[in-house]
Amino acid sequence: MELSLSQYKTQVLELLTDRTHAAAFNTTRATYLRTRIMALCYIWAALCLLWIPIDAILLEDAAGSIAILRLKLSAVLIFIGWMTSLRSTLSACRNGIFALVFSLNMFYVLANHILGYPHSIDAFSYCYNLLPFVYVMILTILPLTVKESVSVMLMTVVSQIYVDVQSGALLSFETLGLYWLQTVVGFLVIWAQTSKLHMMLRLYRHATLDPLTGVYNRRMLLTLARRDFENTRTKSRPYSVLLMDLDRFKRVNDRYGHHAGDMVLQAFTQAVQETQRKSDIFGRFGGEEFILFLPRCSADNAQLVADRIMTRVRDMGIKVDGFPEPLKVTTSIGISTSQCKDDDLSMILEQADLALYQAKNAGRDQSSTFDEVNEAVEDGMKRPWLELVN
Repeated sequence: MELSLSQYKTQVLELLTDRTHAAAFNTTRATYLRTRIMALCYIWAALCLLWIPIDAILLEDAAGSIAILRLKLSAVLIFIGWMTSLRSTLSACRNGIFALVFSLNMFYVLANHILGYPHSIDAFSYCYNLLPFVYVMILTILPLTVKESVSVMLMTVVSQIYVDVQSGALLSFETLGLYWLQTVVGFLVIWAQTSKLHMMLRLYRHATLDPLTGVYNRRMLLTLARRDFENTRTKSRPYSVLLMDLDRFKRVNDRYGHHAGDMVLQAFTQAVQETQRKSDIFGRFGGEEFILFLPRCSADNAQLVADRIMTRVRDMGIKVDGFPEPLKVTTSIGISTSQCKDDDLSMILEQADLALYQAKNAGRDQSSTFDEVNEAVEDGMKRPWLELVN
C-alpha cells in the first residue's frame, strides 16, 4: 500500500521528535527503554569492575587511580539503574539515558587525565581513547528519536574534543581519521535507533489502532479508558462518556456499497476528532459504534460536545462515485456522566448504552442522557429498551 506525501511527512516527524507520539505509545516505549537502560547500567558496571585486574597488570603506576575511578563509575551506574527501575515514565527514561552517557563520558575524560592524555597507537592505554566508539555503539539497542540520539551523542563529541585538545592531537591525521570513522558510525547508530523506533510505531499501530479509521481499537480504547477513569475518579472529578452510533448504516452499505461505508466511517472519525480535546480518548467500539471518553467533563459540557458532533456529522457531504448527490448521514448519541467515587466504568458504559437506545427509539439524529432514561422510567413510559433497565 503506497503512502501519501502527508503520511510520509508524518512518519518523518515521528522519527525526528516525539511531540506527535500518542501518550499510550510513550508509555510502551518507556517500558521498553527502562529494561534496556537498567541492563546497560548493571552490565557495564560489572564489566568495569572486571577490567580492574587487566589495568593492574598493564598500566602499572596509574592502575590504582584508575581502579578507584572504576569503582566510582560502577557505583554510579548501579545507582542510575536503580533509580530508573523506580519509575517507568518516558521522562524518567530520558533522564536515565542522559545520566548513563554523562557518567561514561566523565569516566573517559578523567581516565585520560590520569593517564596523561595518551595518543600513542602502540600503547595499551590507547584503548581508553576508543571509549567514545563503545559509548556510541551501545546506544544502538535503544529506540530513540533523532533529536534524542543527537542530544546524547553531543555529550560524547564534546568530551572527545576536550580530550583531544588537552592531548594536543586535535588536528593530527590520526585524530581526523578517527573523527571521520566515528561520524560514519554515528549515522549508522542513528539509523539503527530510528529503525527500531519506526518498527515499534508500526507494531503499536497494528496492535492498538483500527486499521480503517486510524483511531483506537476496542481493546486499547477500553484499556486507556479504565486507567484514565480510575485516575479521574480518585480525584472526585466528573467523567462523561459519549456512545455514538451511525444511523441506518446498513442502508449505506446496501445502497452505495461497502467502499462508501468505509468513507463514511473515516469522515465520521475525522469529524469527531476535530471536536475532541487532547485529554479525550476516542475509538471504534465495533462496527459503526464509537466511544468518546471525556475526563473532567460535566454533564452539561458533554451535552455541548454531543451537539457539536451531531452538527458536524449532519454537515458532512461525502461524494461517492456514480452518485450525483453527496451522501448524508446522521448519528445518535447516548450520554452518561459519573460524579461518584463508587461508580465504575462498566456501569457508565451500560448507562450510555441505555441512553443510546432511547435516542434511537425517539427518532435518531439526536442525543439522550441516562438521566432522561430514568425520567422516562419514572413517567411510566413503556418502550422495548426499558426491559434492559428493569
